[in-house]
Amino acid sequence: MKRRVIAALLTLTMVFSLTACGGSKSDSSKDSSKKEEKEATVDTVKDPITISFWHDRTSDTDYAWLKESIDEFNKTNKYGITVEEVGQGYLDDVQAALTTAIAAGDSPVLADLSCNGIPLFASEGVLADMTPYIERDNFDMDNVVKELTDYVYYDKQVVTMPYTRGTAILYYNKDLYANAGLNQAPTSLEELNEYAKKIYDNSNGEVKGVGYTIEPTYYQHYLLESLNDVGFMDADGKGASCLDDGSMKQFLTDWYNWTEEGWCEIPALENASSAMQEDFYNGKLGAFVSSSNRATSISEKAQAAGINLGMSYTVGYGGYSAPLGGGSIGIIGKDHSQQEIAAAWEFVKFLMSDEQVAQNHIKTGVLPTTYSSVETDTLKNFWADEKNEGYKISYEQVKDASAPAMSMYTSEWNSAVRSVYSELIQARDITPDQALDNLKSEASTIFE
Repeated sequence: MKRRVIAALLTLTMVFSLTACGGSKSDSSKDSSKKEEKEATVDTVKDPITISFWHDRTSDTDYAWLKESIDEFNKTNKYGITVEEVGQGYLDDVQAALTTAIAAGDSPVLADLSCNGIPLFASEGVLADMTPYIERDNFDMDNVVKELTDYVYYDKQVVTMPYTRGTAILYYNKDLYANAGLNQAPTSLEELNEYAKKIYDNSNGEVKGVGYTIEPTYYQHYLLESLNDVGFMDADGKGASCLDDGSMKQFLTDWYNWTEEGWCEIPALENASSAMQEDFYNGKLGAFVSSSNRATSISEKAQAAGINLGMSYTVGYGGYSAPLGGGSIGIIGKDHSQQEIAAAWEFVKFLMSDEQVAQNHIKTGVLPTTYSSVETDTLKNFWADEKNEGYKISYEQVKDASAPAMSMYTSEWNSAVRSVYSELIQARDITPDQALDNLKSEASTIFE
């Protein structure tokens, strides 16, 4: 293991085992032994208890729905469980805060975790295994949308449940694109770029045609994936062949040239996503790519600004391509009692109920995470309304969307790539060739 991965892991300082161990049993009583062992690890909440939940749901519509959801759980659960929420910013902020809190022995019981953090926390035994509770309560894991279980299982344990997962949506100004000659959503990156240039030219450089914020595991991952079928990291999570197969070089050169020509917006150094959206609402940007998790917020703000909003499939080189990202909720087992873990499971189970899953999608845009929720009248009726087409698209994309491999290197590689992208696209301090060389140097110290 390379030096910087070791350093990242050491900051977590963790040892945790959820399974209680009993005496040895004879082979003839093996099945009975397993049953008794599982029962010993499963607790039921016996007294009123308060547990904390750290999350990234801090934007307007997200936070409003989260509060509504928590309030309902606190009022209706039969155990006297009280969930207290604490917003931490973005998912990477949750990860950073949780790392510090675990080292200090002061972590929450629940957290919404990104694909960057889950492998690190799971590999060090920080996350409680939900399997005994799943088996006790006959919770159907086959009902969880298969494509959303990529960060659920670790070493034969269930360490998270999909909660704020999302695909990306192309949000575009229908009027601007129609004026440029495009009367339907683009079907490829090449087509999107063609019309983005026309919008820029038609406005004499006043309106950018399209924009992307910097998120290597998400927005740039799916564009790279459309070139190399892998993305920014290999399927085994142990390397980045994109640095040698020509795909990263092509993408870096293209993105740099798009922004150099002016029709592709350069993301702001701070609050890039918010700044890009404000340009869109003010008519200074024709289209941008953002998570489906922001669909409700973006729709409401676009309507208030008088923007004729279109929501479409995201496109990559040669056709449609989509990323799969967002957060999964985990129970922090380290330093927490069985009562706290049992209470946390009750909240997780509540969040995975059909009505909660359906309303989470409707109120915010995050993906429905269970097959049964998709079959509810609540969701069917919502999708039947033409104005909600973008929400349905986000779910339809799931089967073809891609996410980086679950790897202990994801977090550090993401950080390194983000830094180089920023130097190239935002600061413009280096050339695409220099950016590629820098990434190769970083990769040599990160991957085995």
